[in-house]
Amino acid sequence: MANNAVSTVTVWSPDPGALARVEAAVAAPDVDRRGLLRRTTSPGSVFSLETIVPSGMDVDAWDWERAVQLWGTARPETDATLDVRTPDRLVYRLVTAFAPPSDVLRALSAAHPGVVVHVVTTCESEYASTAWYLRGTTLREEETGLDLTDEQWEDWDGEWDLPPRWAFAAATARELAG
Repeated sequence: MANNAVSTVTVWSPDPGALARVEAAVAAPDVDRRGLLRRTTSPGSVFSLETIVPSGMDVDAWDWERAVQLWGTARPETDATLDVRTPDRLVYRLVTAFAPPSDVLRALSAAHPGVVVHVVTTCESEYASTAWYLRGTTLREEETGLDLTDEQWEDWDGEWDLPPRWAFAAATARELAG
């Protein structure tokens, strides 16, 4: 099994300009500063870990420990989509290895103090988590695991029944933003 972590990342702000700045800041350029394609991210990706927290690593000389230390996950995103864009939020779907890129989300919220970031992650390796990020701080972080018998595990369809409090709520984002 691949052990992919699939995260729904919601970036909220009452300021559409702040969201536009975030959208531009998280997107991978088509080329790097030297005019070369980056080896650690898909050129033109809508949400690039490497763009937010540069590692400088090359795929051929990858250091998993360093990636986890920098990003909170072991590899760059394998898939990223912008699923929703409204005047007060951007919602990304992001696939990473093993865990959400918590350190990247913390860095993103620190670099853009006018936004609140929320993430819900489910992982093929039997856990799910949620957290809020504000001004570089992690808030309300929770994790749960699957406690299945071998028989239940064989029948599990991969669908999670997550607590309703884990869902993004604009009212909670406003409250956290103060």
